[in-house]
Amino acid sequence: MTERFHLERVGLEDPLDENSMSGFGLLDLFQCHVEYHFSTEDMSLEETELYIQDVLNHLPDETINEIYKKACEWRTVKMSSDTADYPSGLAEAYGRGILAFMSVGEVDLYRNPYDRNDNTFGATLSGGTEWDSENGMEIVIRGSKVLEVREYLGYGKFAIWNETDGNE
Repeated sequence: MTERFHLERVGLEDPLDENSMSGFGLLDLFQCHVEYHFSTEDMSLEETELYIQDVLNHLPDETINEIYKKACEWRTVKMSSDTADYPSGLAEAYGRGILAFMSVGEVDLYRNPYDRNDNTFGATLSGGTEWDSENGMEIVIRGSKVLEVREYLGYGKFAIWNETDGNE
């Protein structure tokens, strides 16, 4: 039997905001430890850990392939739009190989702000890429569906849901 996922060093992010929490744990896709951020107004610690364990750390192959595809598309557009000096092998990297040129350090977790009864959580994986190191990167996911892989914009839950996603 597999041991249940638990965040490590869980605590308040800001002493003035008792709902803003973070903890550390493995992000399987990138095989690294990241800081997970969540609000206890949106989800409990148990819900957070279950979403990480059952969804984020067990993304279906089609989701992973979509991450690769969207990252490669973004990389190709970026590399064709300037003459920057990119690392060797970046232009030829496809599929899982693209991950070697990406990193994730933080994951923000959210509940649908327009429908509190929606049990599908969302996540923004933030980090960097070798092809756009100036702006950073975010992978935007709702449930286990990839919405975007793009430069970091920081829209949080509003990058995952819009008002039409509530109370349908």
